[in-house]
Amino acid sequence: MNTVTKVEVQKRDKSRVNLYLDNSFCCSILIETCIKNNIKVGTIITAERLAEIQAQSEKETAYTKVLKLISTRFKTQKEVEMYLREKGYLPATIYYVISKLNEYHMIDDRQFAINFANTHKTTFGKLKIKNNLLMRGVSESIIDEILDSDDFDQTQEIQKLAEKYMKSKTDTPENYVKLFKYLIGKGFEYEKIKSALKKEDMWWNVALIL
Repeated sequence: MNTVTKVEVQKRDKSRVNLYLDNSFCCSILIETCIKNNIKVGTIITAERLAEIQAQSEKETAYTKVLKLISTRFKTQKEVEMYLREKGYLPATIYYVISKLNEYHMIDDRQFAINFANTHKTTFGKLKIKNNLLMRGVSESIIDEILDSDDFDQTQEIQKLAEKYMKSKTDTPENYVKLFKYLIGKGFEYEKIKSALKKEDMWWNVALIL
């Protein structure tokens, strides 16, 4: 057992205190954790109890950092896990943070996918959107549910991109083939491009060469 001989607020971070046991520096913990556990000068503490308090402080520190992270942009669960791993947090701490975020609905991969798809549907096709979401850790079943729904139709987006692309170009079959390749590169599907360009009477020019 050891005795707490000093509890000192850090100069650089007022939310943390330096803990001294038997007149020697021991560790740094959150003030909140210190108060919750009634740690003060004279407190007798075992090594096991100290380890519990340090783990508690680490979990709350990690949670606070993640709240700051997601306040600027929503993150998927995988992105949060990767962030915490890169910061060197233990698996138990990561599990605690993820569980707490899910409990308060502060991460939601399905809603993230909906927002991402709607934001990028004017510039990227379904295939690129899907790849981006997969890289961010959203499950394929969630992605397919959203992108295959009737609400997610990119016909107008393809037509607008096609009109913008052809605005400064001549109406030659070659330029329409370049348009087709441009739209494919954006991640739009062959059949969706074909359907959208047919409505704009553009597909026949593409089909002459393809």
